[in-house]
Amino acid sequence: MNARFTLTDEAIRAALTPAPQVVAPSDLGASIRATMRVTSQRRPWLSWPFRAPARASIRVLVLVGLVGLLLLVGLLIAVGALPSPKPVLPSDAAMFRGGPGRTGLVIGPGPTTQPTIIWERSVGGAITANMPAVVTGVVYVADAGGGVTAFDAATGDQRWIRQLGSAANTSPAVGAGLAVVGDAAGDVVALATDDGRVRWTFHTAGEVRSSAAIVDGVVFVGSADGNLYAIDLATGAERWRFAAGGAISRSPAVEGGVVYAGAAGGVFSAVDATSGIRRWQKALGAGQISSPAVADGLVVAASGLDDAANVHILFALDAASGAERWHFPSPSSEQLIIGSLGEGTVFAPSDDGNVYAIDRDTGVFRWQFGDHGPLGSPDALAAGVLYVAGGDQAVYAVDVRTGRQRWQLALTGEPGVPAVVGGRLYVATSLGSVVAIGAAP
Repeated sequence: MNARFTLTDEAIRAALTPAPQVVAPSDLGASIRATMRVTSQRRPWLSWPFRAPARASIRVLVLVGLVGLLLLVGLLIAVGALPSPKPVLPSDAAMFRGGPGRTGLVIGPGPTTQPTIIWERSVGGAITANMPAVVTGVVYVADAGGGVTAFDAATGDQRWIRQLGSAANTSPAVGAGLAVVGDAAGDVVALATDDGRVRWTFHTAGEVRSSAAIVDGVVFVGSADGNLYAIDLATGAERWRFAAGGAISRSPAVEGGVVYAGAAGGVFSAVDATSGIRRWQKALGAGQISSPAVADGLVVAASGLDDAANVHILFALDAASGAERWHFPSPSSEQLIIGSLGEGTVFAPSDDGNVYAIDRDTGVFRWQFGDHGPLGSPDALAAGVLYVAGGDQAVYAVDVRTGRQRWQLALTGEPGVPAVVGGRLYVATSLGSVVAIGAAP
């Protein structure tokens, strides 16, 4: 008991007694710094960014940054050495005027020197102002006799023919293994591209002279019943219809999720491709509206068609709002249409026998080529050459910069819109023939 108290008293006295003063040597700091300089300072590799900043960490960061910069520079040099991407062109010539935008731009190239007729085949009726569809080595045409025919593009051999029972005055549109055409009975018909059998038929209440556009599995087509239709490509089921305010006799253009179409009475509409709801509408004057062309925020169409008494004007409109950017009246007061929409130029064939080249941004006249009979067909544009279907039963190749003729070739019958693929032109004529034009064998 007393021992415990003695220990406790001693502990209390020790705790209350001040510790002797410890005096560090005056050179202790210098000694520590010298020792650190010669001693490796190890840190766990995952923890160094999270510790207090140190010169070594900063040096590592700088080194990593320099290495990353060098790698980035090397990557940029490697990418720069690759060839520049080319403009996106339509695949083959799958529909009227080359693609759904109806710009007339086709994949090409065409013959660069004086060509010749490689093969010529007859069909059961006239083909007026329409274009053959050329896809993966097969040429598809529809004629006024009601036939749809597939030819081998290389040889002209017939692969199949399908009779629709009514005049088919449209250009076929090809996509997903189907060739889609419209006929005078008001039907839109989808045929299998391998053998021509009918996959589905969609009926409208008026003649279909409007060549279909196919975009993202949907067929867009107009009818004389005054409606613009969106039809499911796979099934033929109607997705929506839009009342355009008059009969539609020309082809719609599709670009950027919007469908553009004109109707009798000069009503021109922009319609949402998904919902069928009107985005904007504009009156362009009396008569029918030509098939429009649309690209890069600009839509171009001509008014006053099908009546010589009408005023014939080419309009350039803002694709988003419909606001007019410029207009170009026909110099001869004859009917004119939109032929092709190039990078800087609009080409407009006219019934006065000329093609007018117009500045795309300003609407200012550049040059004209022609006096070759009424040009009721759009032209085709490929690799700096404009291919013109002349009303004088000839095809012309014209330099797009100067308007100078490169060559011409006489045909039997008035040609329609040329399809330009793989060094050849494929043209259908008013006398019911299909012609392949290319370099002499």
